[in-house]
Amino acid sequence: MTYPRVIIIGETFHSRSGGGITLSNLFRDWPEGLIGVITDRISETDPSDKHLYYQLGWDEIRYPFPFSKIQTYTKSGAYSFRNSGRNGEVKTHINNNRTKLLKALHNYLDRVLELTGLSPFFYSIKLSDTLRKWILEFSPDIIYIQPFQTRTMVFGNILHKELHIPYGIHIMDDSISYNNKSIILRGRHQRYMERQFRLLVANASVRLCISEAMSAEYFRRYGRTFLHFRNPIDVDSWLPFQKRNLSCDQRHLKIVYTGRLFPPTFISLVEFCRVIHELNKEGAQIDFDIFSYDKNKKLDHKIQGLQGINLHKPVQAKKIPALIHKYDIFFLCLDFDVRAQKYAKFSISTRTSEGMISGVPVLLYAPADAAISQYFKKSYAGLVVTEHSPDKLVQAIFALWKDMELRKKLSSNAIKTAESDSHSTIVCENFRKSLAGIAHE
Repeated sequence: MTYPRVIIIGETFHSRSGGGITLSNLFRDWPEGLIGVITDRISETDPSDKHLYYQLGWDEIRYPFPFSKIQTYTKSGAYSFRNSGRNGEVKTHINNNRTKLLKALHNYLDRVLELTGLSPFFYSIKLSDTLRKWILEFSPDIIYIQPFQTRTMVFGNILHKELHIPYGIHIMDDSISYNNKSIILRGRHQRYMERQFRLLVANASVRLCISEAMSAEYFRRYGRTFLHFRNPIDVDSWLPFQKRNLSCDQRHLKIVYTGRLFPPTFISLVEFCRVIHELNKEGAQIDFDIFSYDKNKKLDHKIQGLQGINLHKPVQAKKIPALIHKYDIFFLCLDFDVRAQKYAKFSISTRTSEGMISGVPVLLYAPADAAISQYFKKSYAGLVVTEHSPDKLVQAIFALWKDMELRKKLSSNAIKTAESDSHSTIVCENFRKSLAGIAHE
């Protein structure tokens, strides 16, 4: 079995969000020393001595003068968790008050650049001599790119132009339709981002995406074939915790959510919390437990005082199967507004496969034309509410609470579907073949 030498950019290994989780699962079986990661997010990376890391810093990312004066200095170069700890190479200013001031100025500048449309032209990135040497010494067969940010698209194009190393792209969300939040130079910003993305697509040796719906849409847009790879799951690790007894306590319902607390799920999540609150006020006993790495003060304010809503610290990935097993309903959602649809219409949440393989009946609240809604309707692996209606949510909650036959049917279909299209043995092998095929063309 051939595993190519791979350099990863655009994402890093972590368990805080979908891109990092999917990355970790897809590359889980790669032999030690065959993966190099180039990132400016060392502090977010799950420490590992298995892979080699290069920290993007001052040599590659530098603001133009005089704005460079408020840029926090980060040392560029090879990074070792063994020698440096999680944050060993991140150099910050010693004066705490000055650091806070610089951070505030930096955040303000980010906002101004975003609204004016100047952001992609301001944040330059280059291939430094140090990084070039590190890449050539690593001698990759292929570069793997998750191009969410415009800067990553630019960087991917630079690497291809200067090093001529084959690369593959993997799209998690439709960021090309979503990232531009400019008010003043919106058209210019969008044209620039489109040019960079189309160039990245055109020169890629393999193109991957997160769903069948995205594959079809991107073929329509760009005339290129995209293979779809969803978040793979280690079925064996879930088997001991699969929900076998699907009966519910008719006096006390327990619902769990393990996703993000920001758009494109924020509005629907808050609406669901309010529905649970109203049901509890009317005499029901329902606990809705939220586990997330995200910290959102706006959500804290929205759910303050709501009955039955419990916000918890995140749980380690290896403990997720045992956690979900304790619940009666696994909740997923997507916002109904236009902005959310631009971002996630063609996406399938990383948590989807986890919810399905758990055997806990899934409740999805999302627009009808979203890929995730179509996926669940096609497989009948979860109860889907596609109307933007609190009343419909109430009906769905009680259906999953009281209807045992419905619970059994959804649970059985969900497990079968997850095993057929998200089993890590199958997905990871197909993923390996897609990259190995390029490396040995």
